[in-house]
Amino acid sequence: MKTHGETLGHWLLQRITAAFSIPTILLANVSTLILLNILLFWHIHVGIEEILADHVHHEVTRNWSLILLGVFRLIIIKYVFVFFVFREN
Repeated sequence: MKTHGETLGHWLLQRITAAFSIPTILLANVSTLILLNILLFWHIHVGIEEILADHVHHEVTRNWSLILLGVFRLIIIKYVFVFFVFREN
């Protein structure tokens, strides 16, 4: 079980990443691309982590899901970064 501090930390992290994503999207350029990429995918990761914690009760399955989600997130971040940096104008 998570303690109140861990739950509050996840809740705050979700709100902070959501709040910082909006101005970063509006001011998006090449210099903010990395920050935007990290913020959006971290926000998605924390949200899915909370869903798994609430609905997957077998700890081993939840941990493997989180590991695979982390690998998948890194692959997607790499492809998004490569797409935006090396695309032809």
